[in-house]
Amino acid sequence: MTEAQARLTIVEHCRLLWTRGLVAGSSGNVSARLGDGTIVVTPTQRSLRELQMHDLVRVSAEGAPLDPAQRATSELPLHLAAYCVRSDIRCVVHTHPTYCVAWSKQGTLFPLDTVGASESLGSIAFTRYARPGSKQLAALCSAAFEQPCDTIVMERHGLSSVAADLETAFLRTDLAEQTAHIEFAAMLLATAKRPGMNDEVPHFPAADLKAAAAHSPDMLATIDELHAELHRNDPDAARIRAHVENLKGVPAIVGPLERWWLDPRTQTFIADLTAAGL
Repeated sequence: MTEAQARLTIVEHCRLLWTRGLVAGSSGNVSARLGDGTIVVTPTQRSLRELQMHDLVRVSAEGAPLDPAQRATSELPLHLAAYCVRSDIRCVVHTHPTYCVAWSKQGTLFPLDTVGASESLGSIAFTRYARPGSKQLAALCSAAFEQPCDTIVMERHGLSSVAADLETAFLRTDLAEQTAHIEFAAMLLATAKRPGMNDEVPHFPAADLKAAAAHSPDMLATIDELHAELHRNDPDAARIRAHVENLKGVPAIVGPLERWWLDPRTQTFIADLTAAGL
């Protein structure tokens, strides 16, 4: 890809990101790596909606602007970190999609059990909060991309997708936001169908989880312990949380587990236990 082609496709995809509502204001940034190792990237403090080809900044592989009068996005360290750990990455798309960010504030990934997510989204990871533009954030993302992973949900921040071309990175970004939106809607619908249970123990899908985790005796025991804890006369919120965190390490059950755990009724139940000192 020539520099002119990179500038054109970045501008085109920036407008797509804006049209799809994946960025707002001056948020979001996009870059592409050229054959000589230099990088074309969006500028700082500019909306992606109306960028022109000449607005884009070309930097060295180390991030130094080739034109000192231009300033690249403040998230450039994140882009450089991605390019540094994988030679197959040719572009980076960083956005702030509403539903992805909302889920990230729960401290976890949204469930990934829809057909679209399981067949098309590819590998996705979650990283804890770090200050935007910081070396700490770049290091967290670098470690995730090196796994390898192609999409990262960043706590209280946004989404970053990498690929060999901008169209693929855009599609991953778009699908991740749709998946987060679907899971949010599914959670609301489930709550609407089963109203008014805040004073009861939320239904725990023990049988479904045990069927999915049948290959792991340790996890079967943990599911039984969590089920028993929920039905004690004095359930302990800390023990419940510890069991849930342990079970999140089993990919086969993370979807139904998180739907139960993030159900507003479950969270209300846990909040009531905490408030009561249990």
